[in-house]
Amino acid sequence: MNRKKDRIFVLCQILAAVFGGIMLALKQNDVFLGLYIVCMAASIPTMYFNYSLCKWGNRMHSAWNEKNPCDGEPSDYRIVLGKIGEWLVFLLGLALVLLPSQLG
Repeated sequence: MNRKKDRIFVLCQILAAVFGGIMLALKQNDVFLGLYIVCMAASIPTMYFNYSLCKWGNRMHSAWNEKNPCDGEPSDYRIVLGKIGEWLVFLLGLALVLLPSQLG
């Protein structure tokens, strides 16, 4: 059931991103459109794969810096910090839609 909720959430994020992109294109705000696409393309997948990315990062750090590498289980702090950063990038992208077209 949890995976179904995750997929629905990602679908809602993608729909919001597409709608925001359409609104920026209609306002002919090409400068912000490029930054918007980068923000959305970076934040949505990293939110979905946050745990896997944290685990991979820990595993790589352990492999390079420890004599006996661990399995890479991430801490709650690292997961929450990643989520905060990903949400900030997502909200920055959404805030770009609200800026007037004269700024671009």
